[in-house]
Amino acid sequence: MPAVAPDQTAVLPRLGVPAPDTTVVLPRVAEAPAPAGSAAPASRLLPSLGRAPEILALCAFGVLLVALSYQGGRTGAGWAGAAYWLGQFLVFTPVAVRMFFGRLAGVVESFLLVMGLAVDQYLQKWLYSPDQFRFPDELQHWVGTSILLQAGRLFQPNDALPVAVHFPGLEELTASLSSLTGLSITNAGLLVAAVAHLTFIGLLFLVVRSTGGSPELAGAVCVIYATALHYLFFDSMFIYQTAALPFMMLAVWASRKWQPRQRRTVPYAVLCGVALVGVSMSHHVTAAATVATLGLIGICEVMMTRPRRWGTLIVAGAGAVVVIAWFSLVAREVFGYLGPPIQQMASGLTGILSGASSSGGSSSPGNPLWQLAVEALGLLALLALLIRAAQVSWRATGRFDPWRAAALIGSLVFFASTAVRFVGAEGPELAGRASTFTYIPMSMVAAGVLVGWRPRVRPPSRPAALSRVVQGWLNRIRPIWVPPVILGPVIVVLLMVGARVGGWPPYWEELPGPYLVSGYERSVDEEGVSAAVWTHDWLGPDHRVAADITGATLVSTYGEQNPVGEASKLYYDGTWNLDDELLLQSLGVDYLWDDTRMSQQLPISGAYFPVDPQAGKRTTPIPAGNLNKFDEVAGINRVYDNGAIRIYDMRNA
Repeated sequence: MPAVAPDQTAVLPRLGVPAPDTTVVLPRVAEAPAPAGSAAPASRLLPSLGRAPEILALCAFGVLLVALSYQGGRTGAGWAGAAYWLGQFLVFTPVAVRMFFGRLAGVVESFLLVMGLAVDQYLQKWLYSPDQFRFPDELQHWVGTSILLQAGRLFQPNDALPVAVHFPGLEELTASLSSLTGLSITNAGLLVAAVAHLTFIGLLFLVVRSTGGSPELAGAVCVIYATALHYLFFDSMFIYQTAALPFMMLAVWASRKWQPRQRRTVPYAVLCGVALVGVSMSHHVTAAATVATLGLIGICEVMMTRPRRWGTLIVAGAGAVVVIAWFSLVAREVFGYLGPPIQQMASGLTGILSGASSSGGSSSPGNPLWQLAVEALGLLALLALLIRAAQVSWRATGRFDPWRAAALIGSLVFFASTAVRFVGAEGPELAGRASTFTYIPMSMVAAGVLVGWRPRVRPPSRPAALSRVVQGWLNRIRPIWVPPVILGPVIVVLLMVGARVGGWPPYWEELPGPYLVSGYERSVDEEGVSAAVWTHDWLGPDHRVAADITGATLVSTYGEQNPVGEASKLYYDGTWNLDDELLLQSLGVDYLWDDTRMSQQLPISGAYFPVDPQAGKRTTPIPAGNLNKFDEVAGINRVYDNGAIRIYDMRNA
């Protein structure tokens, strides 16, 4: 049929009649223009996902490689280490490259990349031990949840972690989910931890957006925060801090939205109050960090805004009242729990400032030299970004806006807390735990620089002594623009590697594997769990049991016993003597946990016992005779032996 002009009619053959030459003429109906304000086609209403599906599919292969490396570690395969690091790069690098390269499709793509990365990284933690909790803190909260389910009411004693009794947020959520669904405590706990972890990241994204940040900036903050020392494992474990972090970020976001003189923002004030109560009942350190964060933001807003904005400072004051009231009236034991680490840190810091040596070094073995170099380079990169952010902010406006000033001050606190790792035996652990909070403003500062950074590399100045040929060659050199696809991802991937080698888990347990003495997750095996369960089933709960670090964790959780961690002298003495009898009586020890593998390995974390005067000092394992001597002492009876673990009845010694 020939082409028809727009203003003509179309001639169509008439169907269904005998005469083939009979036709009917139909007028052509012109398309009516769409009315103003009408909705676009449905396909246009769907948000653009950009490259998120392809990027996250590639990251999923990284998760698969990490899972294979875990299996290889359990069987002792030589390729496991290489597969682990290749998987780490595949999980993280594609998201980092996409986040700092070009323009994202929008807020949906940025959010999907951030949440997809968080899911992939949580899967790495879950795949490490999918069938049971192994980290001491997780086991302590596991038994706390079990006690709550059995008793049916809050605030029941928990000898594994007494301070957690009055911070029941995590246990209450897990027990409720387990009761409603029939899931085991382990499965319910894994689900609660996953939801809390993802909620925290989503709220961090929302906080950056609420302060005027672009989708690229919000996504970059979350990606950089994923390089925090404890982000991969510790901050997504089944521990009460994981449950408290979403409340912290919710309080910050709601305080930003609340305006004291606007009625329509009253729901945000209520939400903020709920968040403050929730964080106070969930975790002590997170509650204190929440009040400090709100106070810092509030002070900056009062000092730097006209008219003065008092809302966040009012919220901070209310939060301080709630936290202090909870600590003083309900959770009074928190002061005794947090006091010794703070005193030790203050003592070590005083010693450093006075020129004296710190009171004890870290008991853990040092990382390999290349790993320390990567950590140092990462810190130098962050310091450079902090300096650059301060310069750009001041030159652009001549002053700092409140949130930018708060982020810069918080970044300085991050570097101060990083220095704590060199103070005292608990320094590395305290620094890592503090980074969970102090790395948030540091991530904001670093992301602000990297997202808008287009650094220019200028040619060097030409000394007069150079020849004309060299000078002419230099004259032809043009400034080179380094794209963010190089700058951003390289720095962020460097931070990721530094976090993996310097954070948790330590390098000696990045992969699951054979039993290690005092190796945290690597120390929880079938022999230990069976012995601890036996103490509960055959001895009954609430006995005082002397044990090493791993034994104390297992008997206090699976066995529901009262662990005694100050009995190291009983194990270190080569012969039984009067001092041992007096120590046994003073500690009130009923049973003694004897792991014979302490005579075969040095403690990988540096200490055999919770209170160990020889931590970090031993060069040889405990002699086997020291552990076998209990069989020769009158009145001491061996009541359990599975080949690795022996349990002795000490009540008649």
